[in-house]
Amino acid sequence: MMKTGLILLLALALAACNTAEGIKKDAQIGVEKTGEAIKKGGEAVGEAMKKGGEAVQKAVE
Repeated sequence: MMKTGLILLLALALAACNTAEGIKKDAQIGVEKTGEAIKKGGEAVGEAMKKGGEAVQKAVE
């Protein structure tokens, strides 16, 4: 009986570690994807500002 309880306890501990590791990996992927999205957003804003500057320059000419 004691052996069965110990095996069950070890199995639960291992499952908890796997779950915690999965959450950690998911969070890391989320951070990476957020960083990529911010970079793309910054590039889009930069391109929009460039085009806006070109439009203003054409209007002045």
